[in-house]
Amino acid sequence: MSQVSKEIIDNHISIQNKAMSWKGLFDKGIQHLLEEQKNGFVNTKHSMPFSKEIFLVEEELQVTDIFQRALIVDTFINANEKTNLNLDTVIISELDYLRNSRRKDAIGGWSYFVDLIELPADVDDLAQILQAFCHYYPKAFFEDLFEIPIQTILNEQANEDLGWETWILPKENLTKEQLLQYEWIHKGWGTGSDVDVVANFLYALNLYDKERFEKDIQRGLQFLYNKQNHGTWGSTWYHGLYYGTFVSIKAICKNFGNKEVINNALNFLFSTRRSDGGWGLEDQESDSLQTALALLGISIASNYLNREIDSQWLDKSLQFLTERYIENQGWESCPFIQMPMGRPIGYIHTILTYESAPITTSFVTRACAAFF
Repeated sequence: MSQVSKEIIDNHISIQNKAMSWKGLFDKGIQHLLEEQKNGFVNTKHSMPFSKEIFLVEEELQVTDIFQRALIVDTFINANEKTNLNLDTVIISELDYLRNSRRKDAIGGWSYFVDLIELPADVDDLAQILQAFCHYYPKAFFEDLFEIPIQTILNEQANEDLGWETWILPKENLTKEQLLQYEWIHKGWGTGSDVDVVANFLYALNLYDKERFEKDIQRGLQFLYNKQNHGTWGSTWYHGLYYGTFVSIKAICKNFGNKEVINNALNFLFSTRRSDGGWGLEDQESDSLQTALALLGISIASNYLNREIDSQWLDKSLQFLTERYIENQGWESCPFIQMPMGRPIGYIHTILTYESAPITTSFVTRACAAFF
């Protein structure tokens, strides 16, 4: 037996001999995320080349971590609320980073690659960052960051299918930079309402000002109802079915939406768990990210419907996540974000992808927090 194989087996036995608990895995996850934050999110960044022959970039390799850090700081905020951890210094620092990363134009908002001029600010980044601010600060502290982009989305980006465009651009009087972004939307990034983005936005609108945006929220909920397919929702920008299903469940439940729709989603999640206790992408083995997303959806939906989850059934998934834990990194890197290229011409010729262990660890940590 090789030394590597022996170490893997010894680590597996060591984990199995320890008492498994959701709180124990949560504690491990938070420590890994704090270490990643301390090290400057080196394992979280997303790097992608954009040729100078095609794009107006100073550096061909564009690097981002804005959306990722918005996800992780929300995990820190959740941990701060649920436990006696004092993470305020870290949280405030991360929210300051996000505040300072917004676009400095008339609309503002956030772009996934902030230095890629051709890529406009988008609804998904805005929604994720808005959620983090709403979960931590009173509205008066940050509403100046979000009012203009939210109004642009609601008033100028509405589609006939009751959703909204993903890209935040005005309809008229576009600047030179916005005209370039408009051109790239129609030849590179793609148009239309994306379920994953609309769901994330609806959840954020609820947190920000539910009463004021009630009519818009109800419109968006109907869009989600119309898009459910056999209990699930697919994603444009994320791998697999479980992210879209999780964010749609979260948005509908937060806004006290249709319980039959949620029941169908919960039945889908229950029925697709595998014999190992996990969930996975189609034709691939179970992984920690899809498992965490499914468990998050189950937690929210079952609470909303007041449906009890059998503890022995949950233990199987706890065991799966325990066995997938890696001592020096948390949980494994899994396909997460996808960027389909060629949508505007009706032929997706390339799917660019992003994954990282800290993002998987962040979602697993949130899932563990839901069950203790």
